[in-house]
Amino acid sequence: MRRNIQAGGDGRISGASIIPGAARVTHDGADHGLALHRDATSAYTRLLEELLEERTLNMNLKRRAATLAAANSALERSALEVREREATLRVQISRMEQRSSSEQRRFSRLLSSVRRMHHALFAGTTWEHILRAAMDLTKAERGYYVADEQGGLRIHAVVGVPASAGQLPSPFISGIVRRVLDTGEAVRWTRGVPPNGLTPAANERFREGIAVPVSVNGAPRAVIITLDKDGVFHDDEVHSLLRVGAEAGIAVENEQLRETLNDAYVSTIALLADTVEAKDPYTKGHCEQVSQYARLAAERLALTEEEKRIACYAALLHDVGKIGVSDGVLNKPGPLIAEERKLVEAHVRIGHDLLSSIPALREVADAVLYHHERFDGSGYPEGLAGDSIPIASRIVAVVDAYCAMLDKRSYKEAYPPERARAELLRCAGTQFDPVIVQAVVEAIDEIDAAERDGVVLSETGCGILPPRHRDFDVARTDDRAN
Repeated sequence: MRRNIQAGGDGRISGASIIPGAARVTHDGADHGLALHRDATSAYTRLLEELLEERTLNMNLKRRAATLAAANSALERSALEVREREATLRVQISRMEQRSSSEQRRFSRLLSSVRRMHHALFAGTTWEHILRAAMDLTKAERGYYVADEQGGLRIHAVVGVPASAGQLPSPFISGIVRRVLDTGEAVRWTRGVPPNGLTPAANERFREGIAVPVSVNGAPRAVIITLDKDGVFHDDEVHSLLRVGAEAGIAVENEQLRETLNDAYVSTIALLADTVEAKDPYTKGHCEQVSQYARLAAERLALTEEEKRIACYAALLHDVGKIGVSDGVLNKPGPLIAEERKLVEAHVRIGHDLLSSIPALREVADAVLYHHERFDGSGYPEGLAGDSIPIASRIVAVVDAYCAMLDKRSYKEAYPPERARAELLRCAGTQFDPVIVQAVVEAIDEIDAAERDGVVLSETGCGILPPRHRDFDVARTDDRAN
């Protein structure tokens, strides 16, 4: 989409126009006519191919949107099940009011543990929360969470034991896990009486342990092991731990659903970005570059994880609205008339409308809508100023302008990096938020230094966008959009 970059370049996107080749001139009128006919046929064929390609992209987008909607619906149903389970636990707690205070405290801890387990889904820390919930409930000092995967047993979370997440469990722990998975029942042991046939290593002689299954989709798929406490494990703690294992299975199923949903989001985002590149080759690589700078700048600004994700995705998709702007306007080599400028400026609203239809991208859509606002209030579409502009939009404005200045477009030459950087600093406080300009300049320095030293910066991507589960004066060569 073409954007109005004022810092040293307008960032307009150009796409190849269909220009029939000049007809070959011959001495024979008939040959001349045939040549014109061949040229017209060739031009028509190219146009038809482009139309078919665009139709295919649109069909793919609709299919991915349908997949996304189905996954989101499934996750909402799962969330409803979680709320129903919490309600059931509250009822049980109420019924326990006539029992001993110790029983009440145990059920309260169980409810709290279950809540943390399910809510940890959106923070990407499900395994550790499951283990810590089990340890909190039983007052254990150490523990393991071990899953049975296609490649065999794998440790997902540990606390206070001689192992690390990601490792294979020791023969002793593997034996316990296999016994639980095979029987679907809890296993208890003490230092003096380990499970039959299993011998712990010297650093695995725990005072006492309980291992319970975690059932996923109706079958045991993981094991929670809690170890050592001040005292001994009682039968009621074993029963509570089994309840945690049952709830953990629901949390793991939700985790898998979240991964499926995120894959659908990422696929949709990739298709949107591909759609922009298919329309205009000048955007190829531009959005990815803008996204990399935005992610690094957001990290330097110490934003929350959600704010970082929004800024990163907004940078990646900021030009998606250009698919609704005419190629002739986007690629016009000369100055734009007022009507043409309005068409270019419309790309922010087009992009906003496209993205806001995807639940997880609604906040990204807002950031895209305002990424051409100026810090002094003279931007578009609403003339917002200062902190009233979303921070993700302010980040995208700076990094997009910098990257656009580095690009050669049909209507402008590329700026050298030194000049582009100087323009950012000159426009700080007018077009751009000066704090963000400083963060972007530092990100530029980091990337430049890495390139000079031959260091490859780690590519962490934009991260997972969870579903919405809350009850989230510039040098002017041409005034067009970037």
